[in-house]
Amino acid sequence: MSETTSKLSLRSQEWIQTALFQLMEKKEYSRISITEIADTAGLARQTFYRNFQDKDEILLKYLAGLMREMWKDFHEKPILDEEMFITLFRNWKQNVPLSLINNIFNRDRKIRQIIFRSVSDYVDELFMSELSEKKGSKPDKYRLYAQKSFASIIHMMLIEWTLQEFNLSSEEMGALVNDLTASMREFLQSPPLM
Repeated sequence: MSETTSKLSLRSQEWIQTALFQLMEKKEYSRISITEIADTAGLARQTFYRNFQDKDEILLKYLAGLMREMWKDFHEKPILDEEMFITLFRNWKQNVPLSLINNIFNRDRKIRQIIFRSVSDYVDELFMSELSEKKGSKPDKYRLYAQKSFASIIHMMLIEWTLQEFNLSSEEMGALVNDLTASMREFLQSPPLM
């Protein structure tokens, strides 16, 4: 792929993402069509499909980047302590687009599913990288369930905090999630069972 083609593709992806968020300001995510996104972006449907498989991929890519950005400073520290959770909640409140918050308030299930997937993917990546440092081991079945449960708590707390209009401070939310997940984190950070 040439540099010009790559730049055009990145530009098209930005336009498509922007169009999706603009449409989400006026309409529920689940009711937005690919045609509407392409039209709002000023692109042909085929350009949309050259860049994304479906609209969920746009939102998932955005949220995956947001998750990485929110927790980027913690890759070199002990993982998942209270400070990390505080940072997560602070960054969520400051960086989540209003159109996404509106769709959370509309109780759009698809939005919640995509947010969960982005949290779960990040948690999996976080613990898989930690496991790979431990002699290439893979997670046992209990670790898998613990990771998904851990991701579920973070997801549920982000959604509920948003629905409660950020009624607690980031510090209070970080402390709460830290306390609620203490045993899970201890298990997940312990050596794998053989």
